[in-house]
Amino acid sequence: MNSRIKLVILGGSALSTPLLFESMAQRKAAAPYDVVLLGRDRERLDFVKRVSRDLLQQYPEVEISIQTSTDAEKAMEGADYCINQIRVGGLQGRAFDESFPRQFGIPGEETVGPGGFNRALQSVPVVLKLCRSLEKLAPNVVMLNLTNPSSLIQYAIRRYTGVNVVGTCDAPITLMEMIARALDVSSDELEFNIAGMHHFTWIVGVRQDDKELMSTVMDRLDKMPKLGVDPEIVRALGAIPSSYFKYYFHPDRVLAATEGRKLRGSQLIQIKDQMLEDLRCWKPGEKPEMIYRRGAIWYDTIVAPTLLALAEKRTEELVLSVDNNGSIPYLPDNAIIEAPVTLSNGEVISIRAAELPPDVKGLLQSNCAYEMLAVEAVVEKDRGKAMRALMSNLMVSNFNQAHGVVDLVWPPEKTDAVNIAFPESRELRQGLKVPELFYGNTLLETTATPEQEIALITMEEPWELARDRFARSPKAIVFVRDLDWYALEAMERGIPDVGAVVGLGGGTPTDAAKYLAWRRGIPVDIFPSITSVDAAVTKSIAARSGKNVTYIGHIVPRNVFVDFRLIMDAPPRLNRSGIGDIVSAYVALWDWKLARERKAEPYDLEAVKATQAWLDKLEKVAESIDEVTPDGIRFIMEAFEDISVICRVFGSSRPQEASEHTFAYNAEFQTGKSFLHGELVALGTFIMASLQGNDPDWLLDIYQRTGLLWQPRDIDLTRDDFVKTMATLNWYQNNYGRRFSILDEKLINRDFIEQMMDKLKFE
Repeated sequence: MNSRIKLVILGGSALSTPLLFESMAQRKAAAPYDVVLLGRDRERLDFVKRVSRDLLQQYPEVEISIQTSTDAEKAMEGADYCINQIRVGGLQGRAFDESFPRQFGIPGEETVGPGGFNRALQSVPVVLKLCRSLEKLAPNVVMLNLTNPSSLIQYAIRRYTGVNVVGTCDAPITLMEMIARALDVSSDELEFNIAGMHHFTWIVGVRQDDKELMSTVMDRLDKMPKLGVDPEIVRALGAIPSSYFKYYFHPDRVLAATEGRKLRGSQLIQIKDQMLEDLRCWKPGEKPEMIYRRGAIWYDTIVAPTLLALAEKRTEELVLSVDNNGSIPYLPDNAIIEAPVTLSNGEVISIRAAELPPDVKGLLQSNCAYEMLAVEAVVEKDRGKAMRALMSNLMVSNFNQAHGVVDLVWPPEKTDAVNIAFPESRELRQGLKVPELFYGNTLLETTATPEQEIALITMEEPWELARDRFARSPKAIVFVRDLDWYALEAMERGIPDVGAVVGLGGGTPTDAAKYLAWRRGIPVDIFPSITSVDAAVTKSIAARSGKNVTYIGHIVPRNVFVDFRLIMDAPPRLNRSGIGDIVSAYVALWDWKLARERKAEPYDLEAVKATQAWLDKLEKVAESIDEVTPDGIRFIMEAFEDISVICRVFGSSRPQEASEHTFAYNAEFQTGKSFLHGELVALGTFIMASLQGNDPDWLLDIYQRTGLLWQPRDIDLTRDDFVKTMATLNWYQNNYGRRFSILDEKLINRDFIEQMMDKLKFE
């Protein structure tokens, strides 16, 4: 191919853009390309150009020239292809879209629901203005759209301009690869039957060598952890949805799991700032590690393959968003659908849309109505259509929500799109609320809540120790054994109206009490009966979704009453186990430093020093912990409280939790057993410290002096359990891991497993 191809990238200052050219080179781009990066930030444009050129020097056989421009008309003139990746409002806009829907009881996201509607409200007018320039300056251009909400942007372009556009998204590829991993095969060996719309797509058939495998896939849904939708729903429908359906099927759970957590948009702002800082120090010839931190997989999975197939007239089937044109007969011809598309000779020659179940068809029709009405409302400046659009959106359940959203993002006195400033975190502005801790020997007898009617959440064992000492008779007593989300919801529905909740026991009744108080919006007081976990002083609520631990909602207990007599009556083992959630910081701080070096993750030296101080104090109080004295109990509770505050000030549990907790959660996932949390975490801390090369002998000394039980034989972890947990630990980190750790850096092999087994004691 000798004819030069001009490619203009709208939003060319995005710092991950060099990954597009790396992927094009790795896929052996045959044509010569003249690329123009169009943007407004000259410094970032220059970084992208320099890094891209440096990467391309490794591929001398590929001819891709790269220029920059801040002049839209000059950049667009004569373009053959265009990639649209502009982000109107920047990442601050994304953060707003992820936050404002929560006030209406709806999860926030930049592509679906009210967040997606506001993103369209902001982006459609800007994109249409650019497309009208393209119509004049490059009438034959083909656009690949990445700007979200992708299918709404694409529908606006097709409805109101003559620009030829296809939509690209990595979500279908991610879903297909997830299914392939569950089947232990390569996705290239499978054929998928797919149909839907952007972030609203379904897979209804999976074949390998003419053999239908959907029944096998349904049996292995537990191996698809990032699907986000309850397997019971998937099996009932007989169709596998995009992971974005968690926003439609489990909005309450998404709200709960994200409450009090840092927004993804806010995280990306920090990543971008660190990338810029590193780019300012980068020199040509060095590997540009910073551009990989964003995780911009879409360039390699779908954008580069689509661009090369179109520009170089390759024949390839890809999952893309295109005009329907009758492919899905129950949707309008001008709807934008997502399905497998065959590209050949530079154009779409066929669309292979799957047949969907009747109820799924209905969902798809509602989503299509929403998308069309939303775009028409924005372009026509019609608030009535905006109301209709939101009422068609499956995340909006009533008119009050729709009306509230429109009034917020599109006030009545405005007739055009408006930009809303992203608000500061309420918690950071108002200061941290922390529980009041009380210590004594007779707190059960002398302490009563100001509320007359209370619900007591406990377990049989602590209740037997406390019932004759309890100051006030509860209106309801609930014995809990399970933190399964469905069980918690059922518990909440069955409890009468009360003024406050009291939790009595260890981690399970404490988290259950916090859940009830959070759902009811009433105070919660805690009487810990053991010092095994830090749940009494933390704001997060631990629950189980399937076989996995997840953190939902947040509520700060009002008072925590540490009754020494109650705690000392418990088996000493339970109280000693509490140091597991303190020594975990030994590994977590090391992982955090690694994440700063590898991923430019935000790092707070003050938080590190404050957490390390508690580790340093452990040696002085080890004997008191072993003997379960009031001093030992107080140390554990004060450490729990202070480390909780450290984590809250920083914004996450990063100073305390990393690979050691991942080990513990995977052990529970793989074995189906329940363990004493601190003991299992302590085992994980020793193993991960060994993997890190982080002086595990220090831990052995602490474990011995505190009397902590942590060896597999002591905690009912068999040799087979251990091998299974270790062999799947990298997989679990990849699918369930909450943050970057040594498990992303090192693979656990047979030699390491055997090395650990030689140091551990089994039955």
